[in-house]
Amino acid sequence: MGKWIYSQVTFERDDVFNRKPFVESITKLISEWGEEIFSDSDALAISIDSPWGTGKTSLICMWANYIKESVKYRNYKLVYYNAWQNNYFEDAFRPLVYELQGIDEGPRIEAFRRASIELAQALDINESNLLKLVAAHAPGDGHAYFEGFKKINQACEDFAKSLEKLVPHNGKLLVFVDELDRCRPNFAVSTLELIRHYMQVPGVVFVFAMDIAQLTHLVKTVYGFDTDAWGYLRRFFNVSFKMPLPDTGKYVDSMLYKSINNNDGLKEVHFSQHMAKMYEYFDLNIRDIEKLTTNFIIFYSMNKVGRDPLKPRLLLRLTIYLYFMIIKYRYPEVYNGIMCREGYRIEGDLVEGGYVLARKYCGHGEVKDMLRTLQGCKFWDEETGHDYIAEYLLPEIAPDAKCVGEHIRDALALFAEVGW
Repeated sequence: MGKWIYSQVTFERDDVFNRKPFVESITKLISEWGEEIFSDSDALAISIDSPWGTGKTSLICMWANYIKESVKYRNYKLVYYNAWQNNYFEDAFRPLVYELQGIDEGPRIEAFRRASIELAQALDINESNLLKLVAAHAPGDGHAYFEGFKKINQACEDFAKSLEKLVPHNGKLLVFVDELDRCRPNFAVSTLELIRHYMQVPGVVFVFAMDIAQLTHLVKTVYGFDTDAWGYLRRFFNVSFKMPLPDTGKYVDSMLYKSINNNDGLKEVHFSQHMAKMYEYFDLNIRDIEKLTTNFIIFYSMNKVGRDPLKPRLLLRLTIYLYFMIIKYRYPEVYNGIMCREGYRIEGDLVEGGYVLARKYCGHGEVKDMLRTLQGCKFWDEETGHDYIAEYLLPEIAPDAKCVGEHIRDALALFAEVGW
């Protein structure tokens, strides 16, 4: 069965991006669909579009708990289907139906299971099997050929009726489909087609949380790169919504100051604002931001950063460490280029050095100024190393380092390279 992997998350405790009003509006639409709104429509499929790593799974888990705790929606039944976890199946029908039949027990579920098996068997009658059936009859007898289509149509009708009977009285059967955009192209497209053709019945609502731009690539892989993938996908969804993008500043502020008790210096220099600007500069998603902020909190706590004598330059020093954390985590090949013993030079500068550092990876403000100052051989120069460490960094973090390169390497040795 699909698991609500964040089963304890709630809007009251975990909605750091203030997305509850967004969910409340959509839930109201769902409750009124087919009644007050579009009363002649019996099916509803909704897409929630947002890039990878922006918190779609967390959102639908908070959404599910919101419905479970609401008296108004007490007659709703919920299903969570993680398509990517079932991506290894060749058949997209069985894993989805398996999740649907897990909502309850009793005669209605048994009838649904039987209808599901009959439909699966009927759909297995492909063209090759039909031709074999025709060959078994007298020449000119097309009865067997069309009997196959009749069986499929009857199985579809029985399946739809049995699915509709799973809808609670005065309620909805709400199915959240997650991670479809991460699946194999054939599996993703088959899942959409199955839902569209066999599961569009009154009271059953499908909510797809995905990156639609990524899904268009999967569609084109199946049907050809000249396919109007956006037009194709519009057929599947009655309503499409863009998930509100998070306020990076508020998120970082919440993570940072909730986790660090001894935050002397951090609040005083408004460090969370500078973190947020650095994250936005590198266009990081929420998952990357969460990981990097966690890494920084560990770094800060382990090294007991924030002592009074360092406060006048604390903002610059911490920002430099954060910059190298980001580069090491997100762009390890760039990090390794900067850290090579031959040195580096910034793209376009007339300075001798080894690795060419593209300007887009230089960060901004004083970090960029620091990188420009240390390009060439200065990053690994031991004669001037202690002076530059004292100017830009926190010497006591890596006291044995003789130059800036050694200091950064030792100070961040704990944190792994990840990349894409």
